[in-house]
Amino acid sequence: MDQPLNQEIELTTRARTNMTGTYRAGMLALGNAGLEFITRAVQAKNFTWLPWAQIQYVWIETFFGGRLTRGFQVTTVDGDQWEFNVAHAQTVLAYMARHLSSRQILQDGRTWRPTKTAE
Repeated sequence: MDQPLNQEIELTTRARTNMTGTYRAGMLALGNAGLEFITRAVQAKNFTWLPWAQIQYVWIETFFGGRLTRGFQVTTVDGDQWEFNVAHAQTVLAYMARHLSSRQILQDGRTWRPTKTAE
């Protein structure tokens, strides 16, 4: 597993994840094959791969009546859950919508509708 998951990276952004009870900072890369979270933390695994085909749904974390999106939680078909806080969450979600169906991206129990399109 020395090779990256994606052959093409569409978007990268700063991110934090809480997988073991403590937050780890790193970079989230979205590409043609899935999500990659890369961290330089020596006490943790350096990367996490989530292929698009393994993502069951994405639950969006919103505040102020849906006006502010801070992050999201990814649930895989195996039942694993990954929580990400990202910079520019609306842009990240718009890129994710290119690879996931509208029924897989949920906000407050409803299907998510992007407020702006990814460029």
